[in-house]
Amino acid sequence: MKASRPLLLLTLLLCSLGLARQSGAPPAIYMPDSEIMTRLDQAAAASASAGGWSVTVAPGISVRRRSSTVANYAVMHPYSMEIYRILEGSGTLVTGGVLSLPLAESPDPNIIRTQHGIQGGLARRVSKGDVLVLQPGTPHWFSEIDGESITYMESRVRITTHPVQYQ
Repeated sequence: MKASRPLLLLTLLLCSLGLARQSGAPPAIYMPDSEIMTRLDQAAAASASAGGWSVTVAPGISVRRRSSTVANYAVMHPYSMEIYRILEGSGTLVTGGVLSLPLAESPDPNIIRTQHGIQGGLARRVSKGDVLVLQPGTPHWFSEIDGESITYMESRVRITTHPVQYQ
């Protein structure tokens, strides 16, 4: 009986490998531009938000819109790296420096924020097609948004268990 146990396990393993090969990898997660933009428009029409509005495409991947008519938060993420790709609009993004006090309450320990901007930092004009990589602990803020809004894809990846803060 004991000799048949390894044979049974080997058979089950080979069968599961065969099933894995037959089913293949899952398809890509997909959300069409029209759905993303419709959902952003609906969210913006429903409320004003200092954090902007976002549509989550997959865990850690979203499309976010910020409005020029609402004061924007300056934020930093002590545990995560963020990558932005500007999809529509343009503006001035300030990165680096320190968040101006007082800080606002935040329900998430990975979002430290203020509505008072950033002291210091580098102001940079950004527009459609630009890519930015924000390291953990880097304050960032759209100090100016041209026109009505700016829309960007945001990839946020938690890369550390120890917070990085320059504050």
